Amino acid sequence: MNRAPNLVAPEAPSLLPAEAVFGMRVERLGPIRAEEFENWSLGEEDPLELIEGWLLPMTPGTYSTGNALGQLFSVLAPLVRERGWSMSLDARHRLPRPPDTVVFPDLVVHCAAEVSCVPGTETVARVPDIVVEILGRETAERDRAPRGAKFLAYQMSGVQEYYCAWADGREAAGFHLREGRFAAAPQQPDGFFSSPLLGASLRLVPAALR
Repeated sequence: MNRAPNLVAPEAPSLLPAEAVFGMRVERLGPIRAEEFENWSLGEEDPLELIEGWLLPMTPGTYSTGNALGQLFSVLAPLVRERGWSMSLDARHRLPRPPDTVVFPDLVVHCAAEVSCVPGTETVARVPDIVVEILGRETAERDRAPRGAKFLAYQMSGVQEYYCAWADGREAAGFHLREGRFAAAPQQPDGFFSSPLLGASLRLVPAALR
């Protein structure tokens, strides 16, 4: 992998609050431009994301995570197909805010038939409308409200609905964007969240739609 060592942090203040790095490892390398990062060859043994120019580790895929996402994908696929939307698993996305942020959401729904990519790359340039993250050891604090850097990046970039949970369904949470900020979505006793965009109720684990 092409990495530039010994880079110095920028003088400009971060767009993310200082507490956004809560729970992250501090062995970070940066600043790095999104254009550079997108040209790297990333392997499953060393997955990385870029948030505001800082490299951050991802959790390698596990059977339980893949199983949960596969079930969720299957549940959502008929509705997404019927609406003429698009959906993907673990696709690279560049977010507009903060700058130099490139992430791999576990599952995204775009309320559009086609999405554009950053010219010359396979990086999706369109902000997802719905994002689902299955929490992992290295990424849980980054993904969770209210201080996670990825949670805040999704909020800043205009993701309309965000859901997360561990692969066994623990700590399931849902959020809807209201006036530029994520508001917690009430969870029903049986684990469902009402999704305005889907026009249905969604449960992450076990996956279900009604």
